[in-house]
Amino acid sequence: MNLFERFEVLEDPRDTRGKKYKLIDILIMTIYGLLCGLKDYTNIADFMKLKEDYFTELLGLENGTPSHDCFSDLYASIDPKCFMKVFIEWTKDILEKKTGKKISIDGKAVKSATDKINNGNIPYIVSAFIGEIGLSIGQVKVDNKSNEIKAIPDLLDLLDIEGATITIDAIGTQEDIANKIIDKGGHYVLPVKDNQRVLRKEIKSQFDSYNNLCGNPDVYHKKTIEKNHGRIEEREYYLTYNISKITDREKWKTVSAIAYTRVKRTGNDETTITDNYYIIDYKIEIERLIDVIRDHWSIECGLHWRLDVIFDEDHSTNKKEYSIENLSTLRKIVFNLTSLDNRFGKVPLQRKLTRYMLDFKNIEKLIFEVIPNIS
Repeated sequence: MNLFERFEVLEDPRDTRGKKYKLIDILIMTIYGLLCGLKDYTNIADFMKLKEDYFTELLGLENGTPSHDCFSDLYASIDPKCFMKVFIEWTKDILEKKTGKKISIDGKAVKSATDKINNGNIPYIVSAFIGEIGLSIGQVKVDNKSNEIKAIPDLLDLLDIEGATITIDAIGTQEDIANKIIDKGGHYVLPVKDNQRVLRKEIKSQFDSYNNLCGNPDVYHKKTIEKNHGRIEEREYYLTYNISKITDREKWKTVSAIAYTRVKRTGNDETTITDNYYIIDYKIEIERLIDVIRDHWSIECGLHWRLDVIFDEDHSTNKKEYSIENLSTLRKIVFNLTSLDNRFGKVPLQRKLTRYMLDFKNIEKLIFEVIPNIS
């Protein structure tokens, strides 16, 4: 199904009495606004008014275009869980299988939506992202009285992760999260830091017990060197399936391998060394391990940075009821649409947005034509 057909099934929470606009029509008009660089309801409504003839003909509107209150009230009331369910089903249509894929999970603040009335809480959205194809596949909002540790399992419950390898920041290295990933048919590579102090100490002890890390048959080793703009970055990766130093085997029953990395950065006559440790649930090959570890940061550069710099999400002030979650979902719809649009060749995202803004036919194709499946 195309985007229009997929989201047409979303339940409309509004009272049918006096309703002038279909929910799907407002969704489409909002997508147009976001693709044209607008970020709040007032400017989107003004934009619709300026292009009223176009949208009246496109959508068959009988009452002109909606006011900013119409947009605001609707997105404040749509059930974000239902919206996300439809979003995930749409991404499943696009992505035929996740086997072998790397899924990064990470949280992001929407700073300008901080509500001073409610103790000044900064809203956080935890997202899942497949960096190798640039596809956002799901999100949940962190409860104001909670944290990412409780939100991550909720996101995993929504996702189909069978056969995929999950990476999360160290905050996600928790027994329950690791077990849930395995129960859902996925794999994990999780960093171990001071929030799991005992486990980190035991992994370090395992690698320290080897006299020669590079020449030991129990340890797989790989070294990479990158030179860029006068800076040299040396990375050494060590992997072993020997986990005998982990004492609490009941708690970490899914762990089958551990890894240690040392990153040495030299530049401007200064050298820094960073050591990191990881737990893995299966006997991963070291080349795959390197690929998974390096790929995790794609969610920062490939998704979060673009949401902030290009779609200006960090300056979004819409915070009424469910607005934060629902607008974040809409931005990810727009992000996916633009990422999957290859009609312009290898064109940066910002230039694609310029093409959409200058010719609405390009947006029509995104919404009303079927995006091909990705294997």
